[in-house]
Amino acid sequence: MNKSVLVGAAFLIVVFAACKKDESVNSPVANTPVVANTQNAFSFNLTATSYTGAPQYTLAFTTDTIACSLTVVGQTAGTGSMIIADSNYSPVYADSALSNQVVAFTQTGKGIPKRIVMVFNGYTGTITLALSRGNPIR
Repeated sequence: MNKSVLVGAAFLIVVFAACKKDESVNSPVANTPVVANTQNAFSFNLTATSYTGAPQYTLAFTTDTIACSLTVVGQTAGTGSMIIADSNYSPVYADSALSNQVVAFTQTGKGIPKRIVMVFNGYTGTITLALSRGNPIR
């Protein structure tokens, strides 16, 4: 057999052997929040596909001065909302629309964050939230 035919056949075998069903669409990590929660810091990341749920977390902040970063991308379906509350359930921060956006801010004087509640109904999109103790605003 011709050497170039053998090389071509070997190449095609490798290419077709590497083809497989795309498992990333129905990945077991989709719709599973990734959370880091320590004293004076909290992060939440969710890549959701038609996700319905209401995750809640207790926060361990010791100050009412917080820095917040919220990024929502690829939101194409469903609804989502979140509320960060103090120990009396008074809102420290709320977002009732969790749609495509980038928000970053530092705030003080609205209460010490003690809990976060998120509600999703058929939600598709990616949310990244980071909270940390902020430097006092002067």
